[in-house]
Amino acid sequence: MIAATAAFAGVYALLFGERVVEYVRTPDRALSDVHLLGVAFVVLALVIPWLVARCIYWLVSSGPYKRASLWVLTKLHLRRPYDPTPSAWDFAFGNGARVGWVRVRLDGGVWLGGYYGANSYASSYPHPHELFVEEGWVINDDGTFTDVCHAPGGMIINCSGAVTVDFLPGDADTAEADDDADEQEVG
Repeated sequence: MIAATAAFAGVYALLFGERVVEYVRTPDRALSDVHLLGVAFVVLALVIPWLVARCIYWLVSSGPYKRASLWVLTKLHLRRPYDPTPSAWDFAFGNGARVGWVRVRLDGGVWLGGYYGANSYASSYPHPHELFVEEGWVINDDGTFTDVCHAPGGMIINCSGAVTVDFLPGDADTAEADDDADEQEVG
């Protein structure tokens, strides 16, 4: 606020300094121009600062300014863009979650997982971390998918005790193809 006042005072001094000095040297002239000075005060002290503040607010809140300032700050590595996502879990399973394979390693070393497709679901903040995979799979101790579980309606995985959650790209047929390839390599 003080800096803005000083900036306006400096500009006004440059523009109207000689005129103000005349009024200070001849007070009778100031008394004869009371209405003019009153209007000048209202315009210079209230109207112009208000108009400048409105123009700056309009500029700063505009979309192009926000995009430009974010681009400049990002390029100069001065600021990391704020992301309102409450947790990494919500980021991973948020809007546009990846379709593919998910495997979860629990505290005891047990693997659970399956195909996370369009009919799958992940809980979000503030609820506990849980997954619903539309196709649950049996997973070996080494983390490889072996066979479809006998749960045609899907499978819920409680991930509150998860050590790691892995995302593997692919569609529903990928695990079977990978298993066939693994068997061919071993044999």
